[in-house]
Amino acid sequence: MGQKLALGIVMNTVLLGSTPAARADSPLTSTNLADAYADLPAVQLARQTKVADAEVLLFLLGDAPTDQKAAVINALGWNVKGQRNGYRFLAGLAGQRGLKLQDMGLQDLQPEDQFILGYLLAMDDYNQLSPLSQTAQEDLWRATPLQLLSQAAYALPEDFTVNFVRAIVQSQGEFSHAWCSVYLGPQRILTQFPEPKRNLRSQAVATAMDYLKLYEADCQKSGVGVQTGQQSPQPELNQIYKIAEFQNHIVTATQGGIVIWDPQTRKALTTRKEQICTSLIVWSQSLWVGCQHRLLRFDGQTWKTYRHDPQAAEGGFKLIAGPQGQLLASHRGQLWQFDGKGDRFTPATSNLGTGQGYDLLYRRNGERWRIDFLSALWRNQQQFPLQSQRYPGADPRAFYEDPSGQLWVVDFANGFYRYDDTAQKFIPVKDVTSKGSAIAVDRRHQRTYLLHYTAGLYVRDKGQAQPTFINLSELLYMRDLLVDRKGNVWVAGWNQLLRLRKQSNTWEKISFQLSH
Repeated sequence: MGQKLALGIVMNTVLLGSTPAARADSPLTSTNLADAYADLPAVQLARQTKVADAEVLLFLLGDAPTDQKAAVINALGWNVKGQRNGYRFLAGLAGQRGLKLQDMGLQDLQPEDQFILGYLLAMDDYNQLSPLSQTAQEDLWRATPLQLLSQAAYALPEDFTVNFVRAIVQSQGEFSHAWCSVYLGPQRILTQFPEPKRNLRSQAVATAMDYLKLYEADCQKSGVGVQTGQQSPQPELNQIYKIAEFQNHIVTATQGGIVIWDPQTRKALTTRKEQICTSLIVWSQSLWVGCQHRLLRFDGQTWKTYRHDPQAAEGGFKLIAGPQGQLLASHRGQLWQFDGKGDRFTPATSNLGTGQGYDLLYRRNGERWRIDFLSALWRNQQQFPLQSQRYPGADPRAFYEDPSGQLWVVDFANGFYRYDDTAQKFIPVKDVTSKGSAIAVDRRHQRTYLLHYTAGLYVRDKGQAQPTFINLSELLYMRDLLVDRKGNVWVAGWNQLLRLRKQSNTWEKISFQLSH
């Protein structure tokens, strides 16, 4: 591990202007985080070795904060011929855990491990952003740097460094074709995190943005607006993961808790502060909410906590409708079933399976579906490998069963897929081919809604040759959508809740946002 690698062509030079030549390096090779941490011995050592040797690994495997580890990785640098610091880190992690390297899987990595490995891999092969292996079948070895960093950012939503680095790596992937996005992604992270909430030294942020701001002019040319104004005092309650309709109200599960909205007055009737609420379901005339640390019920008047896990580091409680109408909750690989008589959750019966899986769905026809992250889909005991004839997608995130019983899959890499029950394979939906986020089918109006994570909403009316596209990029990131009883469409943004209403041939936008 002490072998030194050649540094290659030095590209972290002073930028003289926003000419193509000045911008020709790349986001990963030109964003310098290390200079702001030059006082750290680990950064000094990384600059000398350029290889994650024993001493550098000891630091990356230790308990230093994420900003210092990011600075060390940045100081290790990159090589035009590629390097293997990511592999060295994983080998060191396996040794620390007492595991065989070849047996390591995603389940063996904590969110911070995913962050370190993802950033190292990105620097190792900045041109291709390749995984550890292009041919391996195991989920960890096939995970790309951006996929690892996205998982880390999801699990560590309050860590500015993790989210900022993820945005830089995403910018690297868009460098060849979307110069506005090179600037827009990191700038949106700055907007989401006011300075007091940033755990990266201000000099490091300023140095990185000095380079990235060279691409801001391309946003102005393309007409893309960048929101950099004053933040709401309650930004986390406007950062939405899920939407539900409950007692003629709209409920949002957010980064900062739960908000119940009155659609008529556009005012929040009540809020409840929790940490990272990502799951909602209406069951037995009550609203059930899954957050990082709590599983809650709201009956319209009072809240009750059913399960509490103050040590939960990621994921949280996920609520699921069972095959016979049961209320199920998945947490840390376990499945729990609500016992109405005892008013409590108990371990689910074995015929329901376990709570393992990135997403679980019990179809109305009795099938049990699950997603193994970056590995496969499963129908009962039948496997659908990723990027196969049965499932061509690469990054499935969620299932959706529409009112007619049709099964869909939301795929972040490839958009959306519809399951053909006769052929027993998934058919790609050609309207959206990347960054699938959510889907909803309005049976009454015969419309299908497909949500793109950063672009907006595609609306397909029955018989329509091409979908209608509604640009919603002002919402920054969009994770869910809902069609209410009246046919209104609600979109979960990262700075507001948006209602869309069809008016003749246009769509009216109405914003719901907490400002005080």
